[in-house]
Amino acid sequence: MSKSAARSLPEKFPANDGIQEKWNQCLEVIKDEISPQGFRTWLLPIIPVSLIENSLILRVPSQFFFEWLESHYQDLLSQTVKTIFGSEIQLEYLVASQADKKPEELSLTDAEENPQYEKQSITSSSSSIQLDSRYQFDNFFVKNDNELAYRAAQTVAKNPGKTDFNPLFIYGDSGCGKTHILHAIGNFILSARKRKQVSFLSSENFINQYIYALQHKQVDNFNRNFAQIDVLLLDDIQFVANKKKSQEGLFYFFNELERQRKQIVISANIPPSHLNGIDKRLLSFFQKGLIIDLIPPSYDTRLKFIKAYCQKTSLSILSEVREFLAGSISEGMQELRAVMIRIAAQTSLLGKPVSLEATKKLLSHIDANWARRHNHYRPWHLIKVDDIIKIVSEYLNIPPDILVGFSRQREIAFARQIAIYLAKEMSGESLQTIGYHFKDRHYTGILYSYKRIRKEMKNNPAIYNLILEIQNQLVNKY
Repeated sequence: MSKSAARSLPEKFPANDGIQEKWNQCLEVIKDEISPQGFRTWLLPIIPVSLIENSLILRVPSQFFFEWLESHYQDLLSQTVKTIFGSEIQLEYLVASQADKKPEELSLTDAEENPQYEKQSITSSSSSIQLDSRYQFDNFFVKNDNELAYRAAQTVAKNPGKTDFNPLFIYGDSGCGKTHILHAIGNFILSARKRKQVSFLSSENFINQYIYALQHKQVDNFNRNFAQIDVLLLDDIQFVANKKKSQEGLFYFFNELERQRKQIVISANIPPSHLNGIDKRLLSFFQKGLIIDLIPPSYDTRLKFIKAYCQKTSLSILSEVREFLAGSISEGMQELRAVMIRIAAQTSLLGKPVSLEATKKLLSHIDANWARRHNHYRPWHLIKVDDIIKIVSEYLNIPPDILVGFSRQREIAFARQIAIYLAKEMSGESLQTIGYHFKDRHYTGILYSYKRIRKEMKNNPAIYNLILEIQNQLVNKY
């Protein structure tokens, strides 16, 4: 796989018809080489973007998606592309700055959510995530619920590295706005101080970069790149848990950045005192600055968001639907935004406002907690964990004893995480009990796997559909 740096891409998206036509020929060849499920899940979501010199640039929905392609289909992809496009053609990948839908599901609502598909980067195992210009302080909808966090973030953005808020550690549940506020800090600094070097990274992305540098003996180059950073924005620090080597590298960089009075902002889903598997030196470092929690959006905040979204998109929505959504969403702004996108799509297709009953159905597909509480559009009864493991094992063609074991092979780990997710969603068992069925794993590991798949389902419609298919099999069989 090509490891070249990011290129300047044409504004038009996706690629022209000639490239698309050749890519369709590639798909026809690949379709006969892999399973139908593998084809739907991992090949159909790819979008050809451009052919520049000898590089075919393909857009993929997420970093996780890219890594899976690299591990499982790279040789097949490369060989097929050389056959159709020419023997000199190399592959490069463009990781979406936000989740893609499948190509056939793209609509006008997607363009509204991600104007001009800006701030993307061609990636290798060592790339970083770019700032998303949509996230600003002035559209941070939960600021009234989290005034302290909002003001602290603004203070850091105005005076990076020059306050006592270093590091600034922000924590809260999914959907509270952690990622938004990190992007807002970065975007403000870049607009006010154009010479500042700002780096936004997910912790998983940092791990990938650091391990890649270690494996390819490029640590010195990696260190030099980090030495140029003025502001480090690190998202989801909990994912470095139990990654000893990565934590060592992170601790070194934290100390070096602090020594040079550079600004560090960190986010997590829980406070530092609750983080397991984290080096004590890192925990001590987190405690040096300011630690602030974000609370979920209130009813008024959700209502304000719905009104703003309707105004922005010229969407007509029933008042009863507006009030229902503001009072029912329990997961956060991401889920509310996802429901609004689907309502906008249905309204556009049907030519009339979406009913309250249809809205409840949409919400049940997005917010599992709401669906479970209201027994709404979730036809299954509780299913045994062992039965879930059996179906996942059969569906993904991995023996049950291998699936529940400790293999770190990517496809096995992925299948295991799917089984854990489904066990939590469909068995009614506690995390501890589910852990018992997976070789007595600790409940924190079970929770991590569950959240990982839940996040991927939101980011990648292909994975969402895969799990939906397995759920349907479980419901029909048990």
